[in-house]
Amino acid sequence: MVIFVNSEGSTRQSPTNISDTTSEDEFVVFVPLSNPRTETHLITLGAAIANQRDDRVVAVTIIQVPDQTSLQAARDRFEVQDSKDQLAGARRTASDIGAPIETRTIFSHRLFKTVFDTARQYEADLCLMGCGSELPGISGRTEPLIDELAHSLPCDFLVFKDRGFDLSNVLLPTTGGPHTELAADIARVLQTEFGSELTMLHVADDPDEGERFLASWASKHGLEGAAQRVEVGDIETAIESAAREHTMILIGATQVGVLSRLARGSLTLDVLQDVECSVLITERKTERGFFERIFRRQ
Repeated sequence: MVIFVNSEGSTRQSPTNISDTTSEDEFVVFVPLSNPRTETHLITLGAAIANQRDDRVVAVTIIQVPDQTSLQAARDRFEVQDSKDQLAGARRTASDIGAPIETRTIFSHRLFKTVFDTARQYEADLCLMGCGSELPGISGRTEPLIDELAHSLPCDFLVFKDRGFDLSNVLLPTTGGPHTELAADIARVLQTEFGSELTMLHVADDPDEGERFLASWASKHGLEGAAQRVEVGDIETAIESAAREHTMILIGATQVGVLSRLARGSLTLDVLQDVECSVLITERKTERGFFERIFRRQ
């Protein structure tokens, strides 16, 4: 059970479901907030994604309650002003972009699990969150639970390693696959909403074959106008070299369950720890895609 406090301060309990269900065609971007320093960047990105379908952002702060304290008692005793201030900032940011936003403060005994439960309850299409220590509720005792949850995602996930919010030059490494397809979807959002210049990177044994792959992949995903870069050799070396010329790396997860490693602050490729630019990692829920909900082709 969790207790929700809405922006007006009223509360309600939810053992398994909440009343904020969504219509079949509504697109929901869910943003759990933890670090006030990066809150504006997460909401800006989440609101831009929601703008693609004129739908809404759901932003929450989750207050961890000790196991021995009831959630109702915590609601009566705990100071929530910091949470209110954080959510007020989120509403201002979303309003500036023009995206509808709903905000909640949630009291919970199990923070990381609550992120997943709340995403399901809001029928979120996409969850956008910070990386490593910025993720809510990360501790050593939660690691087995993280492993379990991260292999059964309730929606598509974006995890943002924030080293600055400069979206002017975005690098998209690709070898294909569903997680990189989600990265392509997000790349189109960045192009539309922020005017980002995009470079696709592919590492291949044969340069000609690599060029053919990139041309085909770009055409399939509506990225024909993006720059294409083919390298031969080690993929991490290629990413590190290309990253020096870019302000963000947008990359699909290399395998299912990457979120469990991200939660511990261990990125999927070592090079992503070393580059100076921000990194946005995508992992797709296999049953239903972000692309199918937000970019329906006629």
